[in-house]
Amino acid sequence: MPALSESRLRATLLAALPGATILEDSGHTKPIVLNLPEIGPCRIYLWTTTPDASAHGRPAGEHKAQIILPGTERGSRQILDLSSVPTALLGYSPLFGVFTAWDARLHPDNGYSKNLQFKEELLETCLLSGWAVGDIRRTERGGESRVAIHPLHLQEYLKAMADADASGLQDEERRQYLQSHVPRIIENLEAPDEPPSPSEPRRRVASSRLSRSAQFARAVLGQYDNACAVCETQLRIVEAAHIIPVHDERCRDESWNGVSLCRNHHRLFDLRILRVNTSGTVCVQEDDVNFLRQLGILGGFDRIVEPYIGSCIKLPRFYHDDARLRRQFQNALKVVHSL
Repeated sequence: MPALSESRLRATLLAALPGATILEDSGHTKPIVLNLPEIGPCRIYLWTTTPDASAHGRPAGEHKAQIILPGTERGSRQILDLSSVPTALLGYSPLFGVFTAWDARLHPDNGYSKNLQFKEELLETCLLSGWAVGDIRRTERGGESRVAIHPLHLQEYLKAMADADASGLQDEERRQYLQSHVPRIIENLEAPDEPPSPSEPRRRVASSRLSRSAQFARAVLGQYDNACAVCETQLRIVEAAHIIPVHDERCRDESWNGVSLCRNHHRLFDLRILRVNTSGTVCVQEDDVNFLRQLGILGGFDRIVEPYIGSCIKLPRFYHDDARLRRQFQNALKVVHSL
């Protein structure tokens, strides 16, 4: 089964936790112990989450992490260390660019090469909301809520997980607690100027979102002459993509936080398969691309991404005329490119 290298998993984890310091490191992420702001020591097990290509017995649209501790021999048992500090059991999906999480306390003792499953619909939801909590799934040791987390929110998830563990939350109570920490997109980004009246909050908020979304799209597309910043296609198939996604509190509906992209490049940008660095140069994460190639799901990459690698995107009009907006644009690109 293809998997990301240990160096890539480690770099991905540390990029998502910029305030972390390493306390225990055995040269891999199975586990690694980090000291995290507001949490303290935290043990993290991290594997690669891949599409489940099992020939028999699994429903469509599932992904999995294959759990094998370093040095484990076939036929032996695998024991997770859950002692002393909060312990997270994570996967990372290069296809979606998000983390997957299981409850480590429900998987302490496992056979060799155990597979932990994950629904693709949660990965899709996570791209929109930043954090997606699944329904309860039964395990031998109790009910489990599996969670998909965007790297921008991994720190918050680990804090919520540690608090839930400390409070002994289980089953539906734990699911509701984790659900309560999903980023509040409407409040952060698109709340109306005045609070909605109790009689029609949904209508007022929805109207505000549509209005601001349209204003954002016009402002961004105008900066790029209604053309994709990567391939320069127009043809009315371009969209205003947020650089810092809407589920992050730093997101703003302003032109410096947008880039005009055709629908294909928009999707690839959101998945972080296509990346843009702070100078505006198109790039990719080679380990992730090689992983997707090994899975046999990289068709079209040579036509839609590869020709643009190393080239500068079409820059917004303000880039050369407004130093303040240029800095904000570059800072926004830095936030997501560093992940």
